Amino acid sequence: MEPIPSEVQTLSAVAEEVGLVLRGCLPANPLPEHDSALQTRLQSWLDAGYQGSMRYLERAVALGPDLRSWKPWTEGALLFALPYHRPSGGFAGGGRVARYALGRDYHQLMGKRLERLGKRLRAQGIATRYRATVDAAPVLEREWALRAGLGWRGKNTLFLHPEHGPWVMLGELLVDVVLPHWAPPPARKATCGSCTRCLDICPTQAFPTPYQLDARRCLSYLTIENRGEIPLQWREAMGDWVFGCDLCLEVCPFSPRDLDFSEDWGLHPALEFTTLEQLLHVEEPVFHKLFTGSPLRRPGWAGLLRNACVVLGNLGRGAADLEWAAREHPEPLVRSHAVWALSKIGEQRALERVLEKEQDDTVLLEIRRELGS
Repeated sequence: MEPIPSEVQTLSAVAEEVGLVLRGCLPANPLPEHDSALQTRLQSWLDAGYQGSMRYLERAVALGPDLRSWKPWTEGALLFALPYHRPSGGFAGGGRVARYALGRDYHQLMGKRLERLGKRLRAQGIATRYRATVDAAPVLEREWALRAGLGWRGKNTLFLHPEHGPWVMLGELLVDVVLPHWAPPPARKATCGSCTRCLDICPTQAFPTPYQLDARRCLSYLTIENRGEIPLQWREAMGDWVFGCDLCLEVCPFSPRDLDFSEDWGLHPALEFTTLEQLLHVEEPVFHKLFTGSPLRRPGWAGLLRNACVVLGNLGRGAADLEWAAREHPEPLVRSHAVWALSKIGEQRALERVLEKEQDDTVLLEIRRELGS
């Protein structure tokens, strides 16, 4: 085993002081595939429209392979991967939430630690300028982690860590310090081989080919990034997923079945006592307060309630609350999905009562479609 460079030992020790494990570091040279295969592959993905409404990814593709195109002073990057594997969970009474969103928002938890690390490096004279980034900047995080040798790309496009599998959140600290290319040797070298479990389990067939994702069909995109209607053909496929989806992670052979990081991330208190039926009655100001510090704010008030309606329909429960939402909720997006849910559980009389009051053309179209009129 090659000795760890002294500057890496220093950086690793400072990182541990703020609760981070340094997984690797790189000089800020452009990714070697910048002008060829990588850029072509990413641009083809955008041209196919697979990013859906996530237009911000276009900037990441344009700038991401070269860190200096975003922050010209960057000389090196410190790379981190925070594990989050934990038991599954969700709302009280049912309605699953992706495991990364059960507790504290990873942007905040990891972002604050990276900020503290940057401040310490500056205070100790190790770096003058720094920029912490966690999934909210034009940085191709997976590509940099792969380039450093931290893991490999799964067929579901997720980064796979040798110890933690797909259950990691990536983060970086860009610094104005020249760094060596370093990463500890992996505990095991592995690839996906012939395994296709992640592809096979996807309920919406969101992978046109291995290593390629059509986000427009992915339940995580549909329930989080998508701000409009859930397409009819994917509503039953949502099952009981209110926020995100972990199916392709759960079946991965590299998932660490015996590791539980619940204590590191906590459980958001709103999930402990809020049912989906109760969620439908939460007003917007209360929603933002209720889910402060949680990723569940990402879809917005109407978006999360839209998801709740679909899941209640799939679970066959909450008829009275769904009828209230279909008749009284101020957001047409919520009313229309409540209508679908009522139809799913066979509440035709309720739909007829809703029809008497509704005036929004979009919701009326949904009602008439479900009534067959």
